[in-house]
Amino acid sequence: MKNRYAISNLIPRQYVLRTLAVCSLAATAPPTLLASVVNNSAYTHVLKQTVTGKVLDAKDGAPLPGVNIVVKGTNRGTVTNANGSFTLQADAGEILVISLVGYTRQEVPVTEGSPITIRLQSSATGLDELVVVGYGVQKKKVVTGATVHLNNDDLIKNHSVSLEQSLQGQAPGVQVTANSGQPGDPMKFTIRGIGTNGDAKPLFIVDGFPVEDIAYLNPTDIASIDVLKDAASVAIYGTRAANGLVMITTKKGKAGKISVTFDASYGLQNPAKKLDLLNATQYANIMNEAAINSGSVPIYSADSIAKLGTGTDWQKAATLRNAPIQQYSLGFSGGNERSIYSSSLSYQGQQGIMGLPGRSNFERTSFRINSEHKLYKDVIKTGENLTYTHTRQRGIGTGNIYNNSIRGLLNANPTYPVYNADGSYGKSAYADEVNPIGGIDYLQNNRTIIDRIIGDIYAEATLIKGLTLRTDFGADISYNYVNSFIPVYNLGTNNSNTHSQASQAIYRNLTWNWDNTLTYQLNVGKNNLNVMVGTTAKKYEGYNVGGSKTDLIIPDFDHAIISNGTNEDTRKVFGSRSMNALQSYFGRIFYNYDEKYLLTATLRRDGSTKFGADNRYGYFPSFSVGWIATNENFLRDISWLNFLKIRGGWGQNGSDRIDDFRYLATINSTYRDYYFNGVKAVGAAPDKIPNPRLRWEASEQTDIGFDATLFKNLNITFDWYKKSTRDWLVTAPIPDIVGTGAPTINGGNIENKGIELGINYHHKFGEVNIGIGGNISFNKNTVLQIPNQEGVLHPSYNGVLASNMDEYFRAQNGMPIGFFYGLKTAGIFQNQAEIDAYTGKNGQKIQPNAQPGDVRFVDTNGDGVITGEDKTKVGDPNPKQTYGMSLSADWKGFDLSILLSGVGGNDIVDGTRAYDRYVNNYTTAVFDRWHGEGTSNYLPRVTQNNEPNQNYTRFSDLYVHNGAFLRIKSINLGYDLKRTLLKRLPMQQLRLYVSGLNVFTFTHYRGLDPEVGYGIDPWSSGTDLGYFPQPRTILFGLNVKF
Repeated sequence: MKNRYAISNLIPRQYVLRTLAVCSLAATAPPTLLASVVNNSAYTHVLKQTVTGKVLDAKDGAPLPGVNIVVKGTNRGTVTNANGSFTLQADAGEILVISLVGYTRQEVPVTEGSPITIRLQSSATGLDELVVVGYGVQKKKVVTGATVHLNNDDLIKNHSVSLEQSLQGQAPGVQVTANSGQPGDPMKFTIRGIGTNGDAKPLFIVDGFPVEDIAYLNPTDIASIDVLKDAASVAIYGTRAANGLVMITTKKGKAGKISVTFDASYGLQNPAKKLDLLNATQYANIMNEAAINSGSVPIYSADSIAKLGTGTDWQKAATLRNAPIQQYSLGFSGGNERSIYSSSLSYQGQQGIMGLPGRSNFERTSFRINSEHKLYKDVIKTGENLTYTHTRQRGIGTGNIYNNSIRGLLNANPTYPVYNADGSYGKSAYADEVNPIGGIDYLQNNRTIIDRIIGDIYAEATLIKGLTLRTDFGADISYNYVNSFIPVYNLGTNNSNTHSQASQAIYRNLTWNWDNTLTYQLNVGKNNLNVMVGTTAKKYEGYNVGGSKTDLIIPDFDHAIISNGTNEDTRKVFGSRSMNALQSYFGRIFYNYDEKYLLTATLRRDGSTKFGADNRYGYFPSFSVGWIATNENFLRDISWLNFLKIRGGWGQNGSDRIDDFRYLATINSTYRDYYFNGVKAVGAAPDKIPNPRLRWEASEQTDIGFDATLFKNLNITFDWYKKSTRDWLVTAPIPDIVGTGAPTINGGNIENKGIELGINYHHKFGEVNIGIGGNISFNKNTVLQIPNQEGVLHPSYNGVLASNMDEYFRAQNGMPIGFFYGLKTAGIFQNQAEIDAYTGKNGQKIQPNAQPGDVRFVDTNGDGVITGEDKTKVGDPNPKQTYGMSLSADWKGFDLSILLSGVGGNDIVDGTRAYDRYVNNYTTAVFDRWHGEGTSNYLPRVTQNNEPNQNYTRFSDLYVHNGAFLRIKSINLGYDLKRTLLKRLPMQQLRLYVSGLNVFTFTHYRGLDPEVGYGIDPWSSGTDLGYFPQPRTILFGLNVKF
């Protein structure tokens, strides 16, 4: 029995020792070294020295674990540990070959003396880099869809408080447009054009969890962003990704010693442009001319005009110069072979450049922690991603014509002061005009406070080799508090308030999402197969309650609490609840043969509570294929062609972005109260007409493209796409006599098609690294069918530019969505003879009421009169081209980057001046008006807006202007003192930088800013009603890394 365990009696001792040596090497040595020992071919040369060193990332100085280091021409080698350190035996003069996936291979000679520090550059092509796809990752080179990958370096160049703004100009086919330059205001985000009459923003996935917006994210917390544009890439998310998909990955930890980062910046903001408005003397002269042209007597006498001087500059009075913007972020990351973590604490604060001190600002404080842990012999892995944000925002009025503070400033007449001698607000001679500064003071007392927690926990288990089960549960919980106050005030006869008022509201929103996936990876020879199946359950619940009351005991904003009000007769209370749910099943196959022939196929089945039982579920398939041509033998010897992948795909997606329960008949009690014998009773009435046949909006897209690398450093990406969306979810028009809300129906078909091109070049010239990038996309948007008799989808209401203005945009068969709809003009009538000569087929005057100086409207239908039937397309707010450019360089610690973005082929409606009030101020463009024969053939004479010709009260191309622009978004210059001057400091990076943001804009548009995303409907845009301008900023910053 004893001899059974005496191994040495059965096996020679040298065999035992050799076996133990091989087992030890197998855990740490590269395959080449292991093979040499097993084959009994280990070297016998006696080495003279032990070489030690460290491998770092060239960009951020972070240690790189897992780097392969081999002595060239031998089988000797090692791998760096978690701290990036290595040790091996080598002679002086031998060459070390250093390699790591995603980094450029280096060869370094061995010298005698101090340890070696090696900095690896990220590879130019990054073809082996992992990019995020739905429910997983793939090597970039085998992705068959149209995707764009951006890393943290790409995003932080803009130094924006908003992550959406950081994406501007960075990806072809992606358009991010500001609705307003006010801090904290939302952005408009579209991918490959507007494809619906509803919500056109893409789906956002943050660390695997779907969210409705990304305003809560701190840009410095982002590791990478992957934009998935074609249906084949996004079909795995079915109903939620019809408008594209943005996959965001926050920073994760790495094994090794703790890494600490600190980023700080402080900047000063100022307006980039000021409108040239008339001063008081100029204004009075124009008002007199308008009165005379309208048959009235002059308003201002010569003596009063002489005393006016320049008057009040309302823009200057509301401009807050050198408004501060600041960001601070402290990050920690690290871990070991079993657990890794990454955490950060950050603060961002931005003051607005317009308004009064403290009335326009945004603050965000956020905390993030991500961690991952390997359990039970690496078979089980668990982790979490958690973010908490606290935001506070105050703002002045922006957007529509009502309560728009900027429009008030630009329209106010300059003949009266901001303040009277006693400190009270000045009052206009016109009873309906509000002092715009007083309006901001009295009517813009508001704040919004949001506390939001978003996070998920996940577990992943390897059941057998290649088979992985993953479960991921996450939640998005937010509490929003909205508070406002209106004091007692008197700004004029028609602008006063005699009762102070406080309003409060609280909104609670909860969304939970549970994903479960089972993935099988099989590699057999050159065949690589990945099969994934999964389920998703999602539910949203929202509650809100609020109210208001007047006559406050302490009438100020700090005490704007409902219980502070004393007038019970004015008490108002409201509340509501909403909920919806989604259930999904999906599957996907990735297959490639020898990383040469590629196939992806997906199918998803979604069920939504927003549709009735007969149409609740929808099926969304997709497939895509790819061919890496450079892996073929006949192309491998072409030295200048390093990589070429041709790909194509087709897929379908859906959308359920409508209000809840539109398929049911619902009851509403809001404002339905009634009285019996003077006693109020709660009432209720039908809320809308139901539509039980309501079904999914469907989107279908085809994409063909290629990715190429030429001359090792030049990367090119090209895509052609055609995307059509049918069965829009539309609110049907009904007569007012129906007495209830209109039903939601399916109808409408739109097509977007275009091409996208991205080019990037990187090269190292000696010690100088150069990077040049550019992207451009061309998109054509056409409405194919509106399912009603006239083939038109009208705006939700018409009084957008002015209270008496007719419809000026619409969706119509054969036209781009939201196109500008009005009368065409053909110059100005210079004299009566021209008016008399402008006749129809029967010789009658087409504009018999016109006078010299009036607009000549085009009789497009040839019926001899100018009516609404002559309106046609006069502009298009949808850009035909969007583009971006970037330049970067670094040398011995210095770095320079420049980012540009722009659009072309789009128009803007300049609705800054409200023509329903003739006393509103003008810009100095009015100097080019007609004021006598031959003086102008573009701008008509000025009037009091009562001329029979209706020069401005009928919408025409006079309002439409070229909206193209090219903007230098940022110029950044930095210097890392650690690289040269302060090498001995105990840190990896000490970088100082200065940045200019929104440096200059090239445009023909005369308004404050050509980046105009505003529209009253989700499918409309390009209307400038008085735009809160984006600031020009100079920023000073610091990046420190330990």
